[in-house]
Amino acid sequence: MAKYELVNYFDVWGNKKDGYEVNNLCKEGQLELPENATNKDIIHAIKAFGFFKKHVRTNMLDISNDWEMIEIDQRRNGMPICRLEIIREIGGNVNEKN
Repeated sequence: MAKYELVNYFDVWGNKKDGYEVNNLCKEGQLELPENATNKDIIHAIKAFGFFKKHVRTNMLDISNDWEMIEIDQRRNGMPICRLEIIREIGGNVNEKN
């Protein structure tokens, strides 16, 4: 399992045509994902955390996953919703709190 910090993009400006800008964000807390998490695993973990409502499905979202940071946008308009950042220790090892 890998630990991630959930970052909420709670203030997003812009639109589909001109693009979006994250004006403000906050850290919501930590969650865990399996090492080779699928998009379904990611959404399930965020729902279990309580950030996404039960009706949210993977086909409603675009997920960019480079393992260390996972960006999640609304598919219908490209608006950024949140990201997951992997937690590292000071020495650089994964999953130890700074």
